[in-house]
Amino acid sequence: MPKRLRVITHWQTMQSPIRLNMNSTTVNRQRGLALVIVIWILTLLTLMAGSFAMSMRRESSVSYAIASSAKAQALADSGVIFAQFNLTQSDVNQRWRANGAIYEIIGPESRMRMRIFSEAGKVDINTSSEQQLEAVLSSAVPDDWQRLALLNAILDWRDADDDTRTQGAEKRQYRRAGLTYGPSNAAFQSLEELQQVLGMTEAIYTAIQGLITVYSGQPEIDQQQAAPELLTLLAEDLKRRNIQDPALQNRLQARDDLNNGLENPEQAGIGENQTYTIIVEVQVRHEAAAGLEAVVRYQGQDLENLVPFETLDWKQNLQATSLFNSAMEHSVITIQDEFRYDD
Repeated sequence: MPKRLRVITHWQTMQSPIRLNMNSTTVNRQRGLALVIVIWILTLLTLMAGSFAMSMRRESSVSYAIASSAKAQALADSGVIFAQFNLTQSDVNQRWRANGAIYEIIGPESRMRMRIFSEAGKVDINTSSEQQLEAVLSSAVPDDWQRLALLNAILDWRDADDDTRTQGAEKRQYRRAGLTYGPSNAAFQSLEELQQVLGMTEAIYTAIQGLITVYSGQPEIDQQQAAPELLTLLAEDLKRRNIQDPALQNRLQARDDLNNGLENPEQAGIGENQTYTIIVEVQVRHEAAAGLEAVVRYQGQDLENLVPFETLDWKQNLQATSLFNSAMEHSVITIQDEFRYDD
C-alpha cells in the first residue's frame, strides 16, 4: 500500500513542470496578441488623425479660395461703379475715355483693370451700312466668298422681307441646313442673337463681339469714341476701296499723337441715353480672379434720376482675351497714384 502511494506521488511530481510550462506559453501568446491589437489600434488612430488633418487642410484651402473669389468679385462689382463715376466727371481732363482705353488700379494685394467702350463708337448690326459690316467681318473672315455669304445672311436676318439676297439666307436655306428656325426678319434684340445667323461660328462671333452693338441705333460710328482696333479696320477697308476719309485720318493721327505722349485730344462729353460697355477684370494675389461685363445707359442725374446709370446687361465672366494680356499694355493708364493705402 505505501509503495503504490509513492508511485502516484512521483507521477504527479513529474507532471507539475509540464503544467507550469504550458501556462507560461499561454501567457506569452496572450501578451503577444495584446501587443498586436495595440499596434493595430495605434495604426488605425494614426490613419484617422491623418485623414482628419488632411480633410481640415482641404476644407481650409477651399474656404480660403471661396473667400478670395468673393473678394475678387466684390472688387469687380465696385470697378463698374467707379468707372461710371469717372465717366461723369465735369472736368474734361479727369473724365475717362470710352474708346477702349484700359485703366488700372494697383492695390497692396490686388490689381484691377477697367476698359470702357462707348456703344456709339461701335458698328450697329441693325442700322450700319453694308460697308461697315463687311469691314468688321473682314477681321475674322479672310475668305471673300465666306465673308460675303455671312454678310448677306446678316442682312437677310434683319430685313423685313423673305427675299433672299445673293448668297444670303432666308427660311429655305435654314431648313436645308437642318435648322428648325429661320431669320426673324426684324432687328437683332441682342448680340447673342447674331450667333443664330447661318454661317456664324463661335470663333467669328468672339472675334467681332467687341466691335459691334445693338444699342447705338446710328448708321455711322462716332469716330471720336471708337476703339483704335475698329478705326484701323475701317481705314484699311476704305484704302482697299480707294476712298479718302479726312476725318478718319485725322482721328487716327490724334490717336498716334496720344500714344506718343503728345497733347491729349478733346474728350467727348457724356450725354443722356448714351450707352457704354464696362469690362472689369480683377486679380487677387494670383490666387483668384473675377471678371464682369456691364452695359449701362446714362440717363442724367437730377432729382428724378438719383441713379444716373441704368443697367441694360450684366454678365459675370472672364474675357477670352484677358485685360492683363501683354498685348493690352499699350492701352493701359495706371491711376494708382490717385489712391492711398494704409500700411
